[in-house]
Order: sequence, then C-alpha cells, then structure tokens
Amino acid sequence: MKGMRITLSWIYLALIYLFILGPMFFVLAASFNTETSFPAAFEGVTLRWYARIWDHKEFLSSAWTSTLVALVSSALAVLAAFLAAYAISRGNKRENAWLSATLAAPLLVPQVVMSLGMLQLASVAGMGTGFWWLVAVHAVHNIPFALRLTMTGFARFDFALEDAATSLGAGRLTAWREVTIPVLQSSIVAGFTFCFIMSFVNLPVSLFLADTATTTLPVVMYSYIESRIDPMLAAVSAILFVLACAITLILDKIFRIRLVD
Repeated sequence: MKGMRITLSWIYLALIYLFILGPMFFVLAASFNTETSFPAAFEGVTLRWYARIWDHKEFLSSAWTSTLVALVSSALAVLAAFLAAYAISRGNKRENAWLSATLAAPLLVPQVVMSLGMLQLASVAGMGTGFWWLVAVHAVHNIPFALRLTMTGFARFDFALEDAATSLGAGRLTAWREVTIPVLQSSIVAGFTFCFIMSFVNLPVSLFLADTATTTLPVVMYSYIESRIDPMLAAVSAILFVLACAITLILDKIFRIRLVD
C-alpha cells in the first residue's frame, strides 16, 4: 500500500510538470518545423527560423533593451524589498501590517490599469515615457515578488548574528555586507532572478510606457504577430526558454544557489 501511494505521488507530480512544461515542448518543436505557419502540423526539421532572427534587427535591439530594463529594475526592486523586509522583520506588528499591505498593493491592481495610471501620471508631471520611467514602473511592479522571497529568508535569519557583529565594532553597513547579505544570498538572488524574468517578459506595462527608442522584446513580438504568425516567434521563445533553464542550472550547480528552497 505504501509503495502504491509513492507511485501515485510520482505520477501526480509528473502530470503537474507535464501540464506546466508541455506547451513549451510544443513551442520548441514548432521552432524546428519546416511549415511556414504557426501553429501547424510538424512537416520536417529546419534551422531557418533561428537564422531569420538575425535578419530582424528589431528583435536583437529590443532584446538588449529588455535586458537593460530588467537588470536595472530588478536591482532597484530587490534593494527596496531588502530594506522593507528588514524593517518588517525588526519592526512592530502594527507597522508590519501597514508596510506589508502598502508594498503588496501593486499585486491588487491589474497591469493594464496600473500602466494607464502611470502613463497619465507621466503626462501630468511632464516626464514623458522612456527608459527610466519604464524602469521605475517595472521596479514598482516587481517589489511585491522580491519582498515575498526576501521575507522567506528573513524568516529563518537569526538577528543575533548581526547583533554580535555590531557589538564587536562593525557598523550597520558592515554587518549587512559581512553577515546579513551572505546569509540571505539565496533569497536575494532568487528575488532578483524572478524579478528579471517578470520584467523581461512583461507586455502590458511596456506596451503603454515604452517609446520608439525604448522598445522591449515582448512589444516587438506583439507587433510582429499583428501582421503575420510564423515559427520564428517560436524560435525566439525557445531561445528565451533555454537561456532561463541554463541560468537556473548555473546558479544551482556552479554557485550552489537554489532559486526554490
């Protein structure tokens, strides 16, 4: 009976993974399909859709823009989340509830509504749209995700270690650098990675706030499918999927940082 329960558990887990990753495997297969439409029945194997990406310079330039926006906004989101998580972990319960609710507010607002509101704010303030405004909005949107992961690390953190460092003469910043941040390294890196992915693939915010000089990859892909749909989009998606898997494996196997505890 115990062996049957274990077998059923593994089958259940396999079905969940298949449900989550199954669509991506279809996209990977479609990226090698010789058929010119997408989706379509698999006809043969070709690499021409990957080669065609290099003929569309807007995909390459927008991918670089998305990378820069994701890097800067994720760094800002993680920094704000770390400071907020530290204050919540050390503050009283009334302050914790107010601060947690405030920082979680972006999760309660649909991205389209938040994007329209930020666009209106930029117009009223005369700031316009562009790289730094897009970075700021991405950072605000990602703070709740970084905060949840950072709070997970603080839940297991012993503040006595930090108090011991300060009692031995270390300043607050030194204690953070030498004690707090190394202990919370996994949570911080996990928060940064998750924020980076969320920012890189974000369409609603970028669609409303990006300008002609700051066009992200999801916006370019969305514009591309308005006129035609072919397996080249599957090739772009496959590259992003492989890169995400490679980064996860590198962090786990080489740097011993697990994104999920």
